Amino acid sequence: MRSIFLVLGILAGLIAQAQGKIKATVVNDQQVAVENATVELLKIKDSSIVKLALTDKTGLAEFENIKNGDYLLRITVVNYATYFSSAISLSVSQPEITVPKIILQPKSTSLGGVTITARKPFIQKLSDRIVVNVENSIVSAGSSAMDVLERAPGVNVDQNDNISLRGRSGVIIMIDGKPTAMTGADLANYLKSLPSAAIERIDIITNPSAKYDAAGNSGIIDIRMKKDQRMGTNGTLTAGYGQGIYPKTNAGTTFNYRNRKVNIFGNYNYAYRVGLNHLLLDRNFFENGVYSGGDLKDNYSKSPLRSNTARLGMDFFPSKKTILGFVVNGNFNHYTRNNTNSSIVINPQHEQTSTFDSYAGNNDHGNNLVANINFKHSFDSTGKELTADADYGVYNSKSLTTNATKYYKLDGSSLQPDYTLNGDQKGKLTFKTAKIDYVNPLNKTAKFELGVKTSFVSSDNDAKFFDVSNGTAQNDVNKTNHFIYHENNQAGYINFSKDFKKFDLQFGLRGEQTNISTEQKIGNVKFDSSYFQLFPSAFFNYKLKEDQTVGVSVSRRIDRPGYSQLNPFLFLIDVTTYATGRPGLLPQLTWSYELSYTLKSLNFTLGYSHTKDDQNITLARFKEVFPNIPSADNVTVQVPINLQSSDYFGLTVSAPIRISKWWNMINNANVYYQHYNGSFSGTTLNNGKPAADIRTNNTFTFKKGWTAELNASVNTGGRSGFMVLDPQWGISSGVQKTVLKNKGTVRFNITDIFWTNLPKAVITYNNYIEKWHAYRETRVANLSFTYRFGSNKIQAARRRTTASEEERQRAQ
Repeated sequence: MRSIFLVLGILAGLIAQAQGKIKATVVNDQQVAVENATVELLKIKDSSIVKLALTDKTGLAEFENIKNGDYLLRITVVNYATYFSSAISLSVSQPEITVPKIILQPKSTSLGGVTITARKPFIQKLSDRIVVNVENSIVSAGSSAMDVLERAPGVNVDQNDNISLRGRSGVIIMIDGKPTAMTGADLANYLKSLPSAAIERIDIITNPSAKYDAAGNSGIIDIRMKKDQRMGTNGTLTAGYGQGIYPKTNAGTTFNYRNRKVNIFGNYNYAYRVGLNHLLLDRNFFENGVYSGGDLKDNYSKSPLRSNTARLGMDFFPSKKTILGFVVNGNFNHYTRNNTNSSIVINPQHEQTSTFDSYAGNNDHGNNLVANINFKHSFDSTGKELTADADYGVYNSKSLTTNATKYYKLDGSSLQPDYTLNGDQKGKLTFKTAKIDYVNPLNKTAKFELGVKTSFVSSDNDAKFFDVSNGTAQNDVNKTNHFIYHENNQAGYINFSKDFKKFDLQFGLRGEQTNISTEQKIGNVKFDSSYFQLFPSAFFNYKLKEDQTVGVSVSRRIDRPGYSQLNPFLFLIDVTTYATGRPGLLPQLTWSYELSYTLKSLNFTLGYSHTKDDQNITLARFKEVFPNIPSADNVTVQVPINLQSSDYFGLTVSAPIRISKWWNMINNANVYYQHYNGSFSGTTLNNGKPAADIRTNNTFTFKKGWTAELNASVNTGGRSGFMVLDPQWGISSGVQKTVLKNKGTVRFNITDIFWTNLPKAVITYNNYIEKWHAYRETRVANLSFTYRFGSNKIQAARRRTTASEEERQRAQ
């Protein structure tokens, strides 16, 4: 018995001796501690991960109870090059090792002839957002911003190019931290015209703090444009060609000159893209539950788009503590559309009775110009700073339209006289915004932020429509209109945050006063509204262990209607389909709650939100929306409405997995249920549907500069108001090769290889059911080339958040 205890004692001693400890402190090139850097302990033998830790506020990471053996450390953090340590050997004689201070260098810094390049994954899950690193994505090369968004986690785009996030509408689109003022078709055309080559990354923020504008019930999508951060003269040249059903081309350049006193930057991009939207519709009308007729429609739209996008800016550094700068952004689009529509009219006996063919043509121009001046002053090294921004923007649009319809009997003879409607539409949106933000650290662990913002927006839309069926232009009084919109918004916020040893917290409160006035010149119809709202927010994170964190957040947000949604103009899509807005559309208000758990690199988030006056875009029978305008029974209108409320329940999972040293996988899943309450068109809605959006991104790194990417996505469908969506899925792949001494990159990709990622849905009312299926240019083969020139010496450059964020979003 004594010998057994002796053996056990010896084994326990050996085990105890076999356990060691490793400490490492991480700082940047300015000798400042780097917090939340990911430190991976790897076996030297096969590079497998033994343990993972995050650095604390002092930059320290510790590994305890590590078996004796040979290891190395890999340190990664955003904006810094990946660092690999030298070999670390734990042994009985050396059970505890403190690694010499690790100094991280900024991304792509040249060190003694050896270039260290940190390649960010396509998808990153950070503590407060998901980051889509567009410039590092092989599959995104040659795409537009709209294409990239469709492939982003939780983002969906419907048949009318409306963007939703995690199954919810009310998304705020920002460009470089500035909400764009465009909405509807203008926003869609802008995103389609913006080449991915001009984008650095896209941030998806589902629960923003009080510092952000209160808009966006489902969150914020912030598109960050490229800006070189290196000293000297640097830039890129990019060109690409894509082929789907129709061709797509793009070319562009970025440039940057920086010294210690000034930074000049800019870019220019040209894009020519021919789009496709082939929409099949099956419309069924009912009276008292009995089928009363219907339409079968085949709508084929080909839309060439030419875009010129330019950006020019300059930063001045009059002192080490002060920066003064300006940025000018311009976007000039020419969009044409050739649309043919063939329709079959069905009688109550389900028999074909007649047909009609329509042609719709658009010749649209959009010229957008936004100027910003900005100021930043740092009072001391503690982080106390003052920033100020002012924006002035003008969006001009012109549209000439033609819609011609011919009616036929089943034998091909004429049924009734042809109908032709011409339109001449002009729009101008102007916004002026200014904001001031102040950050005041109270000590090393606490700070408060406060700020104010003011904005003035005016929109003038004049649309003239003429019936030219008889060869003579006659004003169509039911469609010609002139709509003027004015909005003034005053906002202020205060934020307080504090870090403790085991937890951190943040509280914020934002107040916004909104004043609106509209005037419909035809009929002299006026509408005025004003309201004040408070938007509190709170965030709490508790560190259970070094690699485990639980977080709770709550916020209240608002979605004001887009300017186009308030416009009462009656737009003809085809002779039986119209679109219109509603000046009395109410803003929707949302309370959002999130509970998150992070384990090493895994993240789980439970979310719930309740929305009042939920905004929804739907279809209805024309005679119910416009009872005073004569129309046939089969005419419909697309119109924004307010439902009573909606409730959202969701689970989001982010799971990066390193399969091997050459294969990295990032998985994102969003499983949710959304329930709607309301009524419209004689139909009461009290229903919901579970849905899941699952995506995986795989990157493969090979020798001699070869890398590859394989992405897959599955969306099981879901409910959006009265509409229920069918499932859809897609697979995309690409390959990349560095050439010309790593200064050039050649990329080839194919998106949606099997052409399956196509939306399909059914809309149901008591007296109307519509089924639709859209075929779009989701399958495209792209070939692109990028050449980089200039210096590799980096000095950190700032990012600007200017004043006009929300206004620019709502105008697009």
